[in-house]
Amino acid sequence: MTKPAQAEQDEVQGPAKVTEAHVLDRVLHTRAGSKLGWSKLTVFEQAHRNGKLICKDLCKGDAATKEQIGIALDRYIAGKQFMELWLISQASIGGSMDFSRVRCQGTGVPFSDTQFDAKTELRAIEAALSTNDYMICRRVLGENYAIAQTVTDISPSYRDSTLARFREALDALSEVLDRTGRAA
Repeated sequence: MTKPAQAEQDEVQGPAKVTEAHVLDRVLHTRAGSKLGWSKLTVFEQAHRNGKLICKDLCKGDAATKEQIGIALDRYIAGKQFMELWLISQASIGGSMDFSRVRCQGTGVPFSDTQFDAKTELRAIEAALSTNDYMICRRVLGENYAIAQTVTDISPSYRDSTLARFREALDALSEVLDRTGRAA
């Protein structure tokens, strides 16, 4: 087999089934032989990319639109921070033999300490948010449930305005993160 034929065989074209949740945005290492890789977006990331974190009804003029874009970015930052905490807190760590060698990438701190801190922050967020707001954030941001189904299950009276209710939960989360000093 010649080298060019082998290179064609090894080249990854994309996921087996490309859906609307897939984007070609992940930078791979040059040794991988490709510049971009496929990522699958979470429900929250898809909502952000599709402009669902902006309340379009309030965009009446340039100033109002800019304000809504700023609010949407605050919602996105708060959601990403919650997702990060959730992923760290839910990650499984290695065996129980030698925790001193298990490290969280880039921190140099034992992973179990990092996970403990993330769970502590999530408990503080849960205590500060209303039960429904926390459950909406947890299911959509942490567990990747669909927004409409989550809001309908948790707040049935918002059946016809699920995105508005989701934005309310993100606003409450953003407020809590601002108060605790976690928000950037």
